[in-house]
Amino acid sequence: MTTPTPDRRDTDRRTRTGAPVRRRPLTVFLLLALALVLGWGGLTVPVLTGLPVEPFLLFLTFVGLLGSALLVTRLVDGPGGIRRLLGRAFAWRFGPGRWAVILLGMPMLTLALAAVTGSLRSPPGGWAHEAGWYLFSTLIYGALALNLWEETAWGGFLQSRLTARHGLLVAAVLTGLPFAAIHLPLYLAEGWNGDVARNIALLVLLAPVYRYLLGMHLLDTGGSVLALGIQHASWNAAGGLGAVTGEWQVMGAVVLLTLLVALERRVRGQGSRPLGRDAERRAAAAWTEPRSPGPPAGDAGT
Repeated sequence: MTTPTPDRRDTDRRTRTGAPVRRRPLTVFLLLALALVLGWGGLTVPVLTGLPVEPFLLFLTFVGLLGSALLVTRLVDGPGGIRRLLGRAFAWRFGPGRWAVILLGMPMLTLALAAVTGSLRSPPGGWAHEAGWYLFSTLIYGALALNLWEETAWGGFLQSRLTARHGLLVAAVLTGLPFAAIHLPLYLAEGWNGDVARNIALLVLLAPVYRYLLGMHLLDTGGSVLALGIQHASWNAAGGLGAVTGEWQVMGAVVLLTLLVALERRVRGQGSRPLGRDAERRAAAAWTEPRSPGPPAGDAGT
């Protein structure tokens, strides 16, 4: 009879104690983050009571989304899985071109669409103030305070694991559905009317497109969640530009940026980036699958 090694005993213990989670980690995550009190329930409180929504958004982000992702990761992959997931939230070493796309793509395309359609105006505080406000909203208030941690759950945990199973396209669609659904209480806060129905329909249609854009960033940056958090914050900040009259321009910019990045990958990415379902799955598996411990000293070559 052999005695299990410490690594084997730890794996066996996790298998026994977290068996349902290990069999259905994504389902458990969605139940915690979306369907139960941490998700819809938490956002329903300010809708029904009139309380400020910001504290509940923070609770949803840090407890409902991030907390659920870390808990499930711990039960499935052990403490090493948490370290790998959080390490990806600070993976900043990708090329300057990708940084430019992530940080400047949304505001530039939003302003360009506004200029073409005659809805561009001089910002109330001037262009220098507008640029400073955008950078603060994207890099400090948006990314560091909220969106980086939100995307650690949506992109780093859920979409990455779905990409490892199904590839980029299916993962974007499957992630886009709950990503859109968790926002429904906020859309329904003012009751039901034609504008609310239109906005919900646009959200459901745009969410998979947006998740496809973020999925391409994941694949092209080696799984960086930081890239996703900044892109998410950039979208939010671009929607609040004072130089643009209207809300549709930022939606068009999301679609246009996704198409441009996808085209660039097809034209210039052959041989240098994961293209095709099998390559996408292999790349995502490298970020999400637990790393096997190396053989004990002295076992090499036996």
